[in-house]
Amino acid sequence: MNRPSNTSHEKADSIGRWWTRVEAHEIKCVVWAFTWFFFILLSYFTIRPIRETMGIEGGTGKLPHLFLITFLAMLVAVPVYSAVVARLPRRWLVRVVYHFFAGCLLLFWSLLQVESEIVRIWTARVIFIYINVFALFATSVFWSVLADLFRSDQAKRLFGLIAAGGTLGAITGSFLTSMLATRLSTDSLLLIPAVLLELGLACAWRLELSSYRLVDTDEVGTSQTTRTTAMNPTGGGLWTGITEVLSSGYLASICLFLFLIQAFATQLYLQQADIVNHAIESREARTAFFAKIDLGTQLLTLLLQTTVAGAILRRLGISVALSVLPLIYMCGFAALASMPTLGVLMVVMVCTRAGAYGITVPSREVLFTVVSREQKYKSKSFIDTVVLRGGDALSSQLFGSLQKLGASLVAMNWYAVPLTAVWLMIAWRLGRSQERRAKR
Repeated sequence: MNRPSNTSHEKADSIGRWWTRVEAHEIKCVVWAFTWFFFILLSYFTIRPIRETMGIEGGTGKLPHLFLITFLAMLVAVPVYSAVVARLPRRWLVRVVYHFFAGCLLLFWSLLQVESEIVRIWTARVIFIYINVFALFATSVFWSVLADLFRSDQAKRLFGLIAAGGTLGAITGSFLTSMLATRLSTDSLLLIPAVLLELGLACAWRLELSSYRLVDTDEVGTSQTTRTTAMNPTGGGLWTGITEVLSSGYLASICLFLFLIQAFATQLYLQQADIVNHAIESREARTAFFAKIDLGTQLLTLLLQTTVAGAILRRLGISVALSVLPLIYMCGFAALASMPTLGVLMVVMVCTRAGAYGITVPSREVLFTVVSREQKYKSKSFIDTVVLRGGDALSSQLFGSLQKLGASLVAMNWYAVPLTAVWLMIAWRLGRSQERRAKR
């Protein structure tokens, strides 16, 4: 009678020791992922106000064309990235991508030192396109790596916390730029994120080393699966990511959901450029104003991530989490339709961006934990870049066309309200689909 009892106690002790070990390894990975994401968004939000300033350079009428060119740049970049993914293991892929972005910043700084107005204007436009590309690829690669390292159940527990690292980086970057915008030249600010990206790479390397000890679903101890995927290239063809999207209803639903996010966000962005252009004249004041919007956004985002996002994902499910942003946009468009002023714009921009970063981003990254590895890198990069920039391009062209036809900002905001209701239904069904896949 005693032998089964002892065996039971030994088994319980073994499970207890295994759980402690798993938690310790998870904590190490979370710390390094948290810090890596901190540096990524710190670098991005240091130069994000520069993007807004560069976008207005030469007149707001060029913005729709810049969004279209950005979309075309994505069409070129995605096949190149897919070729790199197919040939490089994960750890080298990360280094190549972030070294490239850091090197571009140094090149832009050099071009802006040229005493030529034409060179400066065209460099400003290229910087606008670069920052849009950087924003999507830098975060897409980061979340692809995390979706590769963590299971769906781990992602629901940990991605919100990891996203908070990015939020702290964004807050720091927004605050830093708002303080330095009137003290340093816009050109000099480009050098700061180049250094920050290199610091982030050091954290990425530590994450890679720590991830070797993550416990796999069917194992206790060192995960050989994680080590193998880190050492081997993803493989596959150049267009595999695109064909996977076209053949998968689940990935197609993600595309539609994210396309609508970007389309509505672009409509708000273009309204922001129009309102700010008429309300604020000084270039430095505009940069400071945009930095303050970013700062307010990230403070609210941090609050949502630490008090709301995790609770929604754990208790109410991913469908509810994905539905939050469409509801915020619905209210935001109605508010701007009623009162298109600078103050209302600031509130709407802060709330929509905070809802996106604080709740939607961790939720949408959970969607990719239930797909294949090739889909996590290639299909995800296509979705996060071409699809999102396609939303930018289509929305900006539609916005510009409606303005030329005489449509007012008030009318376009009222048109957008019923469309957000359709977006809400798509978000709900996508969340239910993810939950079914996770159970299987």
